[in-house]
Amino acid sequence: MNASQLSRRKFLTLTGVVGGAAMLAACSPPTPAGEQPAASVGEAAGAPDTEPVTIVAKAWPGSPFETESIQAAIDRFREEYPHYTVDWQTEPQAYGQKVLTQIAAGTPPDTMYAGSADFFSWVIQGVLLDITAYVDAHEGFSQPTYWTHYEEELKRCTWEGHWYGLGSCWVCPHLYTNLDAFEAAGIEPPGNHPGEAWTWDEFLTVATALTLDGNGNHPGDSGFDPDDIQQHGVQWPTWFIPLHAAVGSNGGQYTAPAPDGRILFDSPEAMEAIQQVADLVNVHQVAPHGAFFSEIGMNNLEALGSGRLAMIADGSWNVLRIQPLDFNFGTGVLPYMQTPYTDIQAHNQVMAAGGRQPEATWEFVAFLSGDFYQKTMCAGGLWLPTHTSLATPEGIASWLNDDVHPPGYETIALDYVNAYGRTMYMGPGFNEANQIVASALDAVWIGDAQATDVVPGAVQEANQVIEDWKNRS
Repeated sequence: MNASQLSRRKFLTLTGVVGGAAMLAACSPPTPAGEQPAASVGEAAGAPDTEPVTIVAKAWPGSPFETESIQAAIDRFREEYPHYTVDWQTEPQAYGQKVLTQIAAGTPPDTMYAGSADFFSWVIQGVLLDITAYVDAHEGFSQPTYWTHYEEELKRCTWEGHWYGLGSCWVCPHLYTNLDAFEAAGIEPPGNHPGEAWTWDEFLTVATALTLDGNGNHPGDSGFDPDDIQQHGVQWPTWFIPLHAAVGSNGGQYTAPAPDGRILFDSPEAMEAIQQVADLVNVHQVAPHGAFFSEIGMNNLEALGSGRLAMIADGSWNVLRIQPLDFNFGTGVLPYMQTPYTDIQAHNQVMAAGGRQPEATWEFVAFLSGDFYQKTMCAGGLWLPTHTSLATPEGIASWLNDDVHPPGYETIALDYVNAYGRTMYMGPGFNEANQIVASALDAVWIGDAQATDVVPGAVQEANQVIEDWKNRS
């Protein structure tokens, strides 16, 4: 399917289907008169114009660290291009919907974030500019050796051989540990090298040993009280990123590769992995139930720091967010069922098809996609690198931060991500379809149903939604 523009009427019809969604499977506005269609960017930029230009950029708001980092990047960019001004706008609510509304009104931002679950929908519906000519003309981006994980970079940034965005970074789920809990139990914490990954059975044994009731008993001990657990061994979140990692480690797939996009949770491998995650709570009693965090008034990082959890499986971006808690934490690669595996993704920096000044905008997008901004965000513990220049000993030293990263964290950021990290295709209709499956899985997470009871029917319903979206495209 080629990227194409839709009529305003069709845009309004499609956005109405998912108007309240936090991350929208996007629809397309018309191309403003006189602007290039999304399928072509024309000639790549030559020498930049020196006339004053304001570049409008759209993003969702981030942490104070992110705000400071983007301002530092803008300041550095303006040192190189003093005739450019960047108007960095953030949307705290309904980000995707508001971006699409601007585009439909003929006032698109020049560049914006495209979340993983929005990107391909925006491409297919003609929202994004084809930047292939710019990428091909760039001495770095055009080379496979520029990227640490080139094949996955192509999967997340290109459609039918054309580039429509540049990946900001990688992020992935991995283990976080309370090292004091491990020391008290006399257990060696998980390693950061993929060769040290636990099997699922080894992981379960450790999680059981780290789960304690008020009398110091473990699950399986005589007298163990599941209603008085003071320290759970682990928490494995059940949203799509950590769940994709579990399913992938068992040889399953969350979705079919592009351009198919169907949800594949009804495979035996996927359903077994889903059940294994649910059984951590309902059978093995090593993980807390869903209401646990509201009951104790903490999030999972706070529970880890306080000793209510010994381990969590969560995203690499939490290396930044864990810093204020000031406790002895470590990291490790995820356990696996059949083979080591982790989800990798992140937002893409993209250009709007109807942007007014693509040449200037490309200069800013290229700058944000270079080493300066990426290593700043990596040094703070928010991002993982995608550039081979940041994977050399000198490059690693430019972002690996002893005050932020646990010892050996570069092996997660580079060895683990590049050997076992895989992206997931989220095409048109994914958000709506995934919500159907997620709702059905609620019964599995609380122990009222087995995965095999609810998944096949939910997947069938979800994939009909995806098929309907394809027919609208």
